[in-house]
Amino acid sequence: MQISNQISNHEKFEIMQEGGKIAAYVLNEAMKRVAPGVTTFDLDKFIESAILTRDATPAFKGYRGYKYASCINLNDGLVHGIPRASEIIKEGDLVTIDLGVKFRGYINDCAWTKEAGKSNFHRDFLKVGKNSLKKAISEVKSGNDVLDISRVMQEVIEKGGYNAVRDLTGHGVGSRLHEGPMIPCYYDPLYLAESGKMKEGMGLAIEVMYTEGAFDLISDRDGWTIRTKDGKISALFEETVFVSPNGPIVLTKIDE
Repeated sequence: MQISNQISNHEKFEIMQEGGKIAAYVLNEAMKRVAPGVTTFDLDKFIESAILTRDATPAFKGYRGYKYASCINLNDGLVHGIPRASEIIKEGDLVTIDLGVKFRGYINDCAWTKEAGKSNFHRDFLKVGKNSLKKAISEVKSGNDVLDISRVMQEVIEKGGYNAVRDLTGHGVGSRLHEGPMIPCYYDPLYLAESGKMKEGMGLAIEVMYTEGAFDLISDRDGWTIRTKDGKISALFEETVFVSPNGPIVLTKIDE
């Protein structure tokens, strides 16, 4: 498989690095605003404004007809949730915010899940996802199989007693939102050839997607939202990582 997202020079890396700082800042600030009584639409409006005021654009808005700056999911919702004025966050809700930032032609993609309010009921569940992401990023090295990331991700999730999602993957990112390689959340040797090896200059959107129950997913009638089939909680942790000569450089550093 030909890798499509080579970053050819240091100038492009610096652009992605600057864009990553914007993406991380906006996501961190949005996460601070997650609280009971806030709507997911409120959060999206903040996100769009914060991106635009930093001379960047929301990478999700307009992508395949999508109308919002971010995807926001609650509880059993995993990805692609549409922000709604009628969707009010409650105490103890798991809230996932996923956003992309396009800056000077290059894109950074990041996401995080947190529990709303003062409840810590899901602390252990969320801790597993954060640890999985850290371990996955540590596998980023030029010449390594992309599936090294997937293997470690799955190991940490399953050791914690949860399930890695099968139907969705992380991906390369650069001048386009979705590029090669595909980065599954679980290890399957059948994907070795398709995912290939990591190379210097690649941008990787590493996504830890996992569920409390079974990994089976369903799509809502809105055509976007994907959630767990059994209605149990799910979470997403994502960073954009650059493959440098010295290993991984996290471009979107999200506060825990």
